Amino acid sequence: MNFISPNEVSDEDSCPLLVISDADWHLRKSDQEFVERGLGYAEFDFYSWPNTVKGILRQNGFKKELLDKIVSVSRGLHNIKKLLLLSHISDEQAEAIKELQTAKDILVKELPADLEIILAYSKATPHGLEYIILE
Repeated sequence: MNFISPNEVSDEDSCPLLVISDADWHLRKSDQEFVERGLGYAEFDFYSWPNTVKGILRQNGFKKELLDKIVSVSRGLHNIKKLLLLSHISDEQAEAIKELQTAKDILVKELPADLEIILAYSKATPHGLEYIILE
């Protein structure tokens, strides 16, 4: 089977944002809609792994590989200016928010100083996923 998808290649050499989120097929479309419609970004890099924040907190090979990709690909080739660390919170909201902030603190120490890091999370509500940006 062959499949061809129309792909309008942009002349731009950069995109403004890298989104790093939890890998969960239930959330993928909603996460993309949040970034596009909620935040207003049409172009962005998108990295997704299970339990991304916990992986950063463990400070193991995952964190090193993630940092390498951010610096070499998203920053080096795509010239991102902002990084959105997006997590899905299902319970223990206060603890999850604390983990997000700690993950940001770890990333800030190892990424370029002019890269803005934004924290956000989603949580289930009776009407769908609610996305909250942490100030």
